[in-house]
Amino acid sequence: MLGHIKHKTAHAYHKLDGIFTDREAWGLFKIAAFVETIGWTLLIIGIVFDEFRWPHHSAILAVSGSIHGMLYIFYVFIVFFGHRSMSWGIWRFIVAELVSIVPYGALVFEQWVAYKRRSKSQEAISPEVIAD
Repeated sequence: MLGHIKHKTAHAYHKLDGIFTDREAWGLFKIAAFVETIGWTLLIIGIVFDEFRWPHHSAILAVSGSIHGMLYIFYVFIVFFGHRSMSWGIWRFIVAELVSIVPYGALVFEQWVAYKRRSKSQEAISPEVIAD
């Protein structure tokens, strides 16, 4: 029974291949990391309003928390449905999901992945361009 469930789960996971092109997945991931960072900023602002008991602090915290939650879920879904299209392994996927728990972690992770992608593309372009 457990083997059957494991097989069905693996089959469903492999169906996630090719939902997006690499370019589409990368673009959505960059947007998701950026807006998730905006969500963290709004939540922090809401917490500051609440901490200092500024006018309408509870409403501002509720709204900023809700917006943060929606943007967080957007990020989680984009990583879940796009990681295979970007050829990420399981560990990069897990790290991408976990760093979003830390304020601004998704943006730092996106910058690291962008650096890795640039390095990889430079390696592919320049293996001895001049053959004379």
